[in-house]
Amino acid sequence: MKPKSIVLVKPIGDFDYMCFSKQLEEAVRLYGCNLELSSKRLPLHNEDYIASRKQYDATKMITRLLEFRQDGRKVMGIASVDIFVPGLNFIFGLADIVEGVALISTARLTTFEAELKTKSSLIDERVFKEVAHELGHLFGLAHCHKPSCIMSFANSLSDVDRKLPILCSDCMNRIRLK
Repeated sequence: MKPKSIVLVKPIGDFDYMCFSKQLEEAVRLYGCNLELSSKRLPLHNEDYIASRKQYDATKMITRLLEFRQDGRKVMGIASVDIFVPGLNFIFGLADIVEGVALISTARLTTFEAELKTKSSLIDERVFKEVAHELGHLFGLAHCHKPSCIMSFANSLSDVDRKLPILCSDCMNRIRLK
């Protein structure tokens, strides 16, 4: 029997992953993996912060996660700061498929919570979907053309909310074949 892959979840900055431990566990389980929660935080670095944007450069942050990639395990960094990649105003997450590391930010998934009285269950679902999405990339899935699939590209909260909390049958079959 082949041992299950391990996904190491690494908190970045002051992120408290215990708030979302259930969502992290469920997202990792979706791919048949085991979850390892790191108790040691990866600090935020001043050189990753772009003051003119008031955001962190996700490409720089993701390279810092490479040092935790060992023994074939995948690494998922999770932060509460706003992130971007050059060419986009913001992103919910980023994956380096070749290196097996990914990053998500909860900053925009929880934005306007008080103003809109967003239910915590909706925020939990958003976090699950985006963690599952980035993990999907780490397991070889590309963006899906089906808007309801977890693997569809999301450029807004309404895009995230439109997704179902599952992989479509095509994406599920791709995972099973790997």
